[in-house]
Amino acid sequence: MLVTASSRTRPDRRLWRRIVLLIFLVVLLAVPTAGGPPSQLGTLAPALVLSGFERAGNRSIARDCGYSAPLPASPGRSLWLFCDTPLYFRVTNASGHLTWALKRFIPGSTAAVGLTATGSGPAGRAPGQLSEVATPGAGAGATRAAAPARFLPPPAGLVTPTGLPCGYGNASYAASWASGIARIPSTPDLLIAFSNYCVLSGAGGFLPEGFGLVEYDPATGTLSNDVTVFPGIGTDIAAAKLLGSPVFSGPYLYLFGPTCSAQAHGSCATGTLFEARVRASALAWTDPLSYQWRSHGPSGPWTPDAATATSIIAGAAPSAVSVADFSAAGHHFVLVEQTDINGAFTLYESATPAGTWTRIRSGHVPCRAGTGFANFCRAIVGHPELSTPDQLVLSYFDPGAGPRGHVMVAGFRW
Repeated sequence: MLVTASSRTRPDRRLWRRIVLLIFLVVLLAVPTAGGPPSQLGTLAPALVLSGFERAGNRSIARDCGYSAPLPASPGRSLWLFCDTPLYFRVTNASGHLTWALKRFIPGSTAAVGLTATGSGPAGRAPGQLSEVATPGAGAGATRAAAPARFLPPPAGLVTPTGLPCGYGNASYAASWASGIARIPSTPDLLIAFSNYCVLSGAGGFLPEGFGLVEYDPATGTLSNDVTVFPGIGTDIAAAKLLGSPVFSGPYLYLFGPTCSAQAHGSCATGTLFEARVRASALAWTDPLSYQWRSHGPSGPWTPDAATATSIIAGAAPSAVSVADFSAAGHHFVLVEQTDINGAFTLYESATPAGTWTRIRSGHVPCRAGTGFANFCRAIVGHPELSTPDQLVLSYFDPGAGPRGHVMVAGFRW
């Protein structure tokens, strides 16, 4: 059959359209996610950190933060600490449509216990199903709860910027936000770092009003030696005294804290990474006069004056920081510096927590766009018990996950 130009025009056009569409799909699938190039991601794909309460269906926990530490007396299990915890339920609205509604808000912190890895598998995976932890002191040995419960007690004596008591009656609430957790050497107990804030309604922000430490006994579900080491209000408390990421090494307890002195388009342009140390005993870490800060000034490498503390990393630009001992994962002490509100981070490693810190690499956690106040990617935290020699596991708050944001974990190549 003779095929003329006019007789082949329509089928040829359909063929070319299919070819163009196929090429477009191939290119689209090859585009990196918000987490950066695929080469930086590990074998652990982004996964929700879920508890049994959520798995029951039609409910979601949009809680913030996500610190963890292995339970010494329960091999293969870890305690997770979270910050503010909103509970959303799936409901039918007045129009008969399903929607998500905020049913409860727990200010400050909640906690849960989960497997170090899914099932009995090795590290390098998402944590297994978490069980909510009851409010400490709820009863002898009462450590489990059906639903999330307040973990750290609410701080007393906090005030608003105008001097009014911090509380819902004054468009604010008082919160103790966890800033790190570590096992106390030679004991089954955990040491929890926290900072106290008066959180203002809407986009009012939050006022720092103290740093403290408290011990937790997982066997009895009780807190002890709860002390606000450095109290203060706003500018009355030095930025170098707002600490977290407790790390025990040798005779000392080390703590770290970030401050961003200049923001630029959602990124931290300039800032400081502080480091403090204190003798590794409750007698010392509850005494504010026992602390020393890293300094490059004339007073030597350590100074008792927080006002003369200097950055442990030149050119630091931290929006947040997380430090932990990754020796069980084949690495040394690792510092995760979050550098903007879009999930960018830089990794540093050191043979000792006192430095010197060497840059390993930079990357992005794969956050998605969300809605509402505080719609930014935040709380990037390293988890040694989930990591391997080839893969670093980070948790982070993804504002676009779940109906109203969620804590996630993902793996990244070292």
